[in-house]
Parts: sequence; C-alpha cells; structure tokens
Amino acid sequence: MLQNIESSPYFLAAAISSLLLVSGFSAELQAAPITFQPKVDYATGSNPIYISAADVNHDGKADLATANIGASTVSVLLGSGTGTFLPKTDYTAGANTNAVIMGDVNRDGKPDLVTANFVDNTVSVLIGNGDGTFQPKVDYSTGSGPYSAALGDVNRDGKPDLAVVNSGSNSVSILLGTGTGTFKPKVDYIAGSFPQSVVAADVNRDGKPDLVTANYSSNTVSVLLGKGNGTFNFKVDYITGASPFVVTVGDVNRDGKPDLATPNANADTVSVLLGNGNGTFKSKLDYITGTSPYSAAIADIDRDGKPDLVVSNGVSNTVSVLAGKGNGVFLAKTDYATGGNPGSLSVADVNNDGRLDVLTSNLSDSTLSVLINTTP
Repeated sequence: MLQNIESSPYFLAAAISSLLLVSGFSAELQAAPITFQPKVDYATGSNPIYISAADVNHDGKADLATANIGASTVSVLLGSGTGTFLPKTDYTAGANTNAVIMGDVNRDGKPDLVTANFVDNTVSVLIGNGDGTFQPKVDYSTGSGPYSAALGDVNRDGKPDLAVVNSGSNSVSILLGTGTGTFKPKVDYIAGSFPQSVVAADVNRDGKPDLVTANYSSNTVSVLLGKGNGTFNFKVDYITGASPFVVTVGDVNRDGKPDLATPNANADTVSVLLGNGNGTFKSKLDYITGTSPYSAAIADIDRDGKPDLVVSNGVSNTVSVLAGKGNGVFLAKTDYATGGNPGSLSVADVNNDGRLDVLTSNLSDSTLSVLINTTP
C-alpha cells in the first residue's frame, strides 16, 4: 500500500522547516526578548560619573560605589541581596573624582577602592576594612588629567598594579604594586589623543597583560602589547567611531580571541573590532545606539550563551541593549530608561537570581539607577 507522502511526518517536518527559513524565522530570533523592571534610583554624591560593583563587606551581596566628580567623593551603597541598597556613605577622594574601581590591592581578601582624580593628577587608594567601610585615602601621582584606571598584574609577580589613562598628557601611567596596598612611582607610555579609558587584558593570548585605551579626540583605540615584566611596546592604533569614550574587552564571536567594543559619543554608535588573537584587530563594525553613548559592557544579559552589548546613552537617558548572535554580529538595540545623563554603567547580579542586572551613574540627577533583569 502506497503512503501519501504529503501526510508523512518527515515531509511535514521538512515543509515546516522550509517555511520557517523562507519566513525569516529561527530559534535564535524567537528567543524571549530581554526585559527589565523599571529603574529604581538611589541618591549618590554630587554628579556621579562612574559606577562599579563588588561585594565590599563579604556578605555575598553585590554593593555599589560611584565616583562623584562634583563632590570629589566616593559613595558606597551596601546591597541587600534583593536588588535594593542602603543609603550611601561617602568617602573623600581627590579633586574631581572621575572614576572608581574595586580590587584587592593589598591582598588581604578585602576589596579596596581606587579613584582617578582629574584635577589633582593623582589616584587615591582607599583600603577596605572588609565590613563595607574604608580607610582614608592615600594619593599617588599620575600623568596630567587622569580620567580612568584599571587593575592588573602587568609584571606577573602576583601583586596588583595600576594603569591610569591621562587625558591631559595623552599617556598611560603604570604604577607597579608592592602587594601591601602601596605603589611605586609611575612610568608613562604614549597613548592616543585625549584618552578616556583603559583596560588591562591579554589580547594576544601570550599570558602577558596588554593595555588598550579609548582615545576620544583621535577616534581610535591604542593597543600596547605587554612584555610581561611591567613594560609595554609602543602603541598600535585602530580606527573607531567618532569620540570613543570607553573600551571594553570580550569574546563576542566565541572564537577564543579577545574582541573590542567602544561607545562613540559623537557618532551615536558602538564599534565592534573583532580580534585576530595575535593582538591585532579587524576593521570596526558599527551599530546604532542612543544619543551620546558614554559607556559599554559586554555581557550575556539573556543567558543564551552569546555575549550581548549594553550601552549607556548620556543624552537620551537610556541604556541600549543589543542582543548578540554569538558570531560577532548584534541585533538592533532595545532601549530602557535610566536617570538623567547616565555617564557610566556596570553589570552585576544584584538580587542573586542568576541574571545580570544593569546599573548606571546619572551625572545630572546625582543618582544611580538599578534596572533589574527579568528576562525569562
């Protein structure tokens, strides 16, 4: 007896598959959309320009710190573990505190704070007590107009070192750490014009930390390959969009090679530069963001195993989320409201539900915004 081929389960499966392909549907595009609860704002010091997240009091709950350029302070907000935060406690930093990073600079297991102080030409180190409080600052000289900083073990001696990007002197200052929370005098390396951001990462996979800077006025990123002894080779520049504010590193196409992303404040785009794995990068691909993007992060927001892009937009008062396809390509942005003039963002799981939430420092509101991730 002949079987009607059109009623065969194999025929039906093939037909449905073909219809989905012709219609432009796929399992990837049918994934649940990324969603967030409406923002909740918390008061900070005056004009917070930078935000970081870490567990500063060892209770397993994410805490927040903002650098307040208008008050020359750092605000610390302890987390409850449910996505809410206690009122701020302020600590004095240097003049025009432009950035704050968290790390254990004295290797005692307690997170410390480091700030970049634009007017003082210093970094301030505030040693953590392990209970969410911090000791008074100790300052170290940098180049002119330090804008941001990064921690990394650039000479591979097991002691955290500092890299500070100096927008006034177009340089990166390296301050080697002693492992006790103190740092040696700076050594400077040339960067691009008016650098705003620096990251320490092994972009050529040789086990030696390298430096990457975002250069606002030259529309480039500079890559300084590390020698592994705390010194660096001369910079190599790669073109970005107009006025890159921040550079972030991640493997956006999952090939094991570090890639770069920069939000471009005067282009309303984010540039993605795929890495070749040897410290060089392909030409940029640009994606549309909100107005005046200032900061960016590479993170898997929807937990599909594919890195996404999150960008803060300083003029449109939003964050843009661009879902990643896992091959270095991103879908069009979806925007979410923040406070006024979000200058910086961070991602962290602040309510311990396994999802990465988004945090922004809002320059004009003197607040930070918490956007809880509700993506299924």
